[in-house]
Amino acid sequence: MTLCVNDSGTWREISTLCINDSGTWRDVSTGCINQSGTWREFGFGPDIPGTPLGTCIEGGFLICKSSGVGWLVSPYCTEVSRSWFGIGDAITTAQANAPCGDWFVPTISQLCNPGWNCRTYWDSYSTPSIYWSSTESGGDAHRLITPNGFSITSPKCFESCIRAFRCVSY
Repeated sequence: MTLCVNDSGTWREISTLCINDSGTWRDVSTGCINQSGTWREFGFGPDIPGTPLGTCIEGGFLICKSSGVGWLVSPYCTEVSRSWFGIGDAITTAQANAPCGDWFVPTISQLCNPGWNCRTYWDSYSTPSIYWSSTESGGDAHRLITPNGFSITSPKCFESCIRAFRCVSY
């Protein structure tokens, strides 16, 4: 069932009316949520178990389904190249592309698996290249080398690619 919501958390079934930020209700036939003056569909998302890997859903590309969790990598257009101190920029660009609020830079373990092990389902990736993870080690941080998938520890001042991920429960 799809519902509509306003910023105060008021919910209504889509088959009746939807509310915008000013508190006024509007008849709709497809779906809505109004956060910036535009109406768009709002629902509980796609059927993750039935969705093929590599499908663009929920703001990213579904790369892995395991134990009730769908792993998504942000689109290639949101990838940034920064020092480790700029990893938040990858989250910001992913959030600007799909405002879900739960984007993160994966740990080195997550970047290796499912990240790199499931790279077949990414829309694209930089190779040869090196990707930062969120994992720190002393004053350094861990990076993943493409195309071999090895991890290394490097000074945080080095510039590397960064992609945001998110997980969707199903």
